[in-house]
Amino acid sequence: MADPFFRKKQKTLYLVFFSALVVQVLFSSFIRPLRPLYESVPPVPTLRSATIQFLGDREFAYRHIGIMIQNFGDTGGEHTPLGNYDFEKLTKWFLLENELDEKSDYMPFLAAYVFGGSQDVSKLPPVIDYLEYVGNSNEAEKWRWMVQAMYLARFKMHDNERGLDLAYKLSALYRPGLPGWVKQMPSFIKLDMGEKEAAYTFMVEVLKESAEDMHPNEVNFMIDYICNRVLDKQEALKDPLCIESD
Repeated sequence: MADPFFRKKQKTLYLVFFSALVVQVLFSSFIRPLRPLYESVPPVPTLRSATIQFLGDREFAYRHIGIMIQNFGDTGGEHTPLGNYDFEKLTKWFLLENELDEKSDYMPFLAAYVFGGSQDVSKLPPVIDYLEYVGNSNEAEKWRWMVQAMYLARFKMHDNERGLDLAYKLSALYRPGLPGWVKQMPSFIKLDMGEKEAAYTFMVEVLKESAEDMHPNEVNFMIDYICNRVLDKQEALKDPLCIESD
């Protein structure tokens, strides 16, 4: 015959077990609708701490952080729309990457073609500022990021003034070997803005200053643009530049 004390202890254990099971089921049912909260863009570390994490290897840090930035928002099975990102904080990550490797185009590429694709154009100014910063360089092909900044401002945000400001900065980067339109860009935008006289003056000044450094085809394009796009037929018939080209 079983010991009454043992049977009482066994019943107590069963009671505790089933009570715990009921509490666990109720608790699981309560928290099931809840989801963990993840920041789409986490806080930005300092350059020092980012480097220390990778034992001083800046290139390793650059690549690891770049992949992390590329996958921001895809955490815990959640997919965050670009419009919900904190673009101010995101741009600080871009600048950190630039400190780790200022020659790489990987991060400007992500900024321009991935995050620059946000449907919420009000988020784009920090990205434009970053591309302007990276593109304002005489190194290799970095000027192309200034073009991307100008494109986002002019055609996605429809901010003519910002686009024109960037066009002037792009024009200032011109050097022999670059396409002629880099130097001419402010004139194109001014004409689109209806500032015909300013567009004409700028194009003529470009010809006076830089025609010798340009390919003859680029010079011919500029003259054709002035005579057939900037000026009307009557104005072109009286303009010495157009008369000489005929």
